Amino acid sequence: MTNEKQIQEWLESGTITQEQAKKMLADVDQKSKEEKSNKFIVAISTIGAILLGIGAILFVASNWRGIPNLMKVMILLGSTFGAYYLGYLFKYDKKNLPKVGVSLFFLGALLFGASIFLIAQIYQINANTHWLVLIWLIGILPLVYAFRSEPIAALSSLLFFIWIGFFIFRGGHFDKDIFFSFPVIYLSAGTLLFSIGGLHYLKPQLIKIARIFRIAGIKIAMLSLFLLTFKFFSGYIDSYWFRNSSLLEDMSSQLMIGIVLFSILSIIGLVVNLLFNPSQSKTNSYENGIALGLLGFTLLFFFFPSESSVYTVIYNLLFAGLTLFLIYLGYQRSDIKIVNIGIFWLSVFILAKYFDFFWDLMDRSLFFIVGGLILVLGGIAIERKRRQIKEDITKLNA
Repeated sequence: MTNEKQIQEWLESGTITQEQAKKMLADVDQKSKEEKSNKFIVAISTIGAILLGIGAILFVASNWRGIPNLMKVMILLGSTFGAYYLGYLFKYDKKNLPKVGVSLFFLGALLFGASIFLIAQIYQINANTHWLVLIWLIGILPLVYAFRSEPIAALSSLLFFIWIGFFIFRGGHFDKDIFFSFPVIYLSAGTLLFSIGGLHYLKPQLIKIARIFRIAGIKIAMLSLFLLTFKFFSGYIDSYWFRNSSLLEDMSSQLMIGIVLFSILSIIGLVVNLLFNPSQSKTNSYENGIALGLLGFTLLFFFFPSESSVYTVIYNLLFAGLTLFLIYLGYQRSDIKIVNIGIFWLSVFILAKYFDFFWDLMDRSLFFIVGGLILVLGGIAIERKRRQIKEDITKLNA
């Protein structure tokens, strides 16, 4: 997109006249104001939609005993379909308030989930929570494609990871020997969503949805890898978990099936992305190749744990390298959001490892003084680098 600096350079080089420059600057200013206004409308509408949803739920909850069951269901379903109808009316029928319409679709998706849980409670339906979350996810997923809704795509991603937690760990014993599998299952799920997002590039209409899924997958994968940099998750795991049949009976079915299934699907998706490059990205081989390598290494760690801390050391090196790669990838793709993710996790990693390594080695006052200096100076350096990268990306997009 043309910016003011580019226009000024054209004017100084004689490419355009003063009058043309003035007109172009006015257009740029007008477009900037429209974008800011649209973002403000979306923010206000989304907040309003969430408040309406909360209000409807609280109304039913506050009058729970006094409202007949049928009336409760009618209020919940009526609110849900009413939100969908108004959203369709504003965005597609009248076409006068498209941003508000998008927010109302999101409100409908929230109310649909609330309706599922409240109706289950009303009629005392004995269902595991993961089934209710799965029904919610399946119910709103078609809306992502029908309305090209980015907020609902983000909500679907969140529900996907929540469902995994409820499904995999239902009835589990959360001791150390079980809890260490948490980042493993979510790493496989994150890479799966990342690969699914890549496949969405096959349809040009779904590019924005693809980005939502890929970003969500990256964030969850980075969180999982960050946990694996700590000895608690990637250090020596007592083989008691593998030997104890009762624990295996409780956990192996959902845990093993989940990890194996998500991993297989992830590998298939990543290989397809690697071979066919639906996103037409120049860095495609790096992105999907690294994801495959990380997933493969994590499966090796999970099924063949070590009695040493070798995995912890390797995960620390991998995580540090991956944060730098994300910054490089964001720069190469002119994507400041990817750059910000890389910088965020690099900052968190440095801070966490400072506490991890030096807490017991230094005097407390000296620890905080040195830590404070590192944070202040490091924050300044990182912010300057981020601004420089952002300016470079802006110039490339001009």
